[in-house]
Amino acid sequence: MIIVKDKPLITIDDFAKMEIRVGRVVKAENVEKSNKLIRLTVVFNPDSAKATSGEARTIFTGVRGFGYVPEDFLDKQFLFVVNLEPKAIMGEESQGMILAVDGEDNKPHFIAADGLDVGAKVR
Repeated sequence: MIIVKDKPLITIDDFAKMEIRVGRVVKAENVEKSNKLIRLTVVFNPDSAKATSGEARTIFTGVRGFGYVPEDFLDKQFLFVVNLEPKAIMGEESQGMILAVDGEDNKPHFIAADGLDVGAKVR
């Protein structure tokens, strides 16, 4: 049994509030004046999966300190929480969150979703 520390248990209704979808990163770039941030441009519509505009969202990830570079994300698919309240970061709006798991090396490891349909919902 996995022991949950310092987090309250949630109901299935609480979990159902989260919208987790497969997104494709169509653009990734370091954020100027930041040593941590990478700006991801992500699409969730299968019709725009190869486009760089349209229904794309900007999502920031602060992982350059772990050795990640924009090329680690570009043209790849990952899982994203898409219904988070937007957050202002470095004067821009982050419109979601990429999901990662902690590795034994204390480095975040991103959940690849290559081969899954862009926009598919986790349920």
